[in-house]
Amino acid sequence: MNFRGEKKGRGLILNITSLIDVMFLLLIFFMVTSSFKNQPAVNLVLPRSATATETVTTPTILYLTSEGRTFLNDAEFPRDGLLRALEQLHTSTGEDRMVLRADEHASHGDVVELIDMLKQSGFTRVSLSARMPGGR
Repeated sequence: MNFRGEKKGRGLILNITSLIDVMFLLLIFFMVTSSFKNQPAVNLVLPRSATATETVTTPTILYLTSEGRTFLNDAEFPRDGLLRALEQLHTSTGEDRMVLRADEHASHGDVVELIDMLKQSGFTRVSLSARMPGGR
């Protein structure tokens, strides 16, 4: 005696091909429309400032790490050759603006020394970079 009976049909088949297509289209849409922020190659932790603002233009950037190493536009320069490189950069570009991005654990004396080098080489408008309030 068979109480189960015979199965009729193949059962319910759910076709999810169109769902996968829609998911891939959404993934591509979000990847294309999202904006990526270019992070510098030098890893610094900037100090916070309540009055910091975000700049629109991209001036030349001088980096100072917590270990005292200096980078000019992502290229490392030793301290003794930095003044010469800054003078060459100033004469070739004619810019008088420079942004100094110093790590919050960098020595105050190193920051002052770099500002003096920048002014000696002709950069009269030196800005110090800081994190915006609530920023990383």
